[in-house]
Amino acid sequence: MDEKEYQEYQSKKEYLTGYRKACKKIKSLKEQLESLREIEQSIRSQQLSDMPKGSNRHQDLSDLIVKLEDLQAQIIDAITESCKIKLEIEESLWKLDDPEEARVLRFRYIYFMGWEEISKIMCYSRKQMQRIHQKAIQNLKDVPQCPI
Repeated sequence: MDEKEYQEYQSKKEYLTGYRKACKKIKSLKEQLESLREIEQSIRSQQLSDMPKGSNRHQDLSDLIVKLEDLQAQIIDAITESCKIKLEIEESLWKLDDPEEARVLRFRYIYFMGWEEISKIMCYSRKQMQRIHQKAIQNLKDVPQCPI
C-alpha cells in the first residue's frame, strides 16, 4: 500500500469509528445528566428538611433545572447525530459487493465487536478476519469525512 492508499485507508477507518465516538458522547452526556439529577435530588431534599433560609437555594435549583434541560437537549441532538452517522455507514456497507466484507465491518463498527467474537461468529481465523476487514475498507466507496 503506497502513502496515498494508506491515507485513504486511515480516513475510511476514522469515518467508520465515528459512530463509536458518537455513542461514547451520548454515554458521557447521560452520565452527566445522572450526576446532575442526583444533585437536584439532594437540593430538593435539603429544601424539604431545612428551615427556610432565603431564596439562594431556590435560585440554585432553578439554575440546575436549566442545566438539566440544556443537557437533555444536547443528548437528543447527539442521538440524532449518531443515528445519522449509523445510517451513512450502513449505506456505505450496502454498496459493498461482498456481503462477508459488509458483515465484518458491521460487526466491528456498528456492533463494536472484538476480533475474537467476529471470528467465532463468521468461522474464520482472526488473521483471515483482519484480511477481509482490510479489503472491505479498501472497497468502500464514496465515504465522507469523519463527522466527529
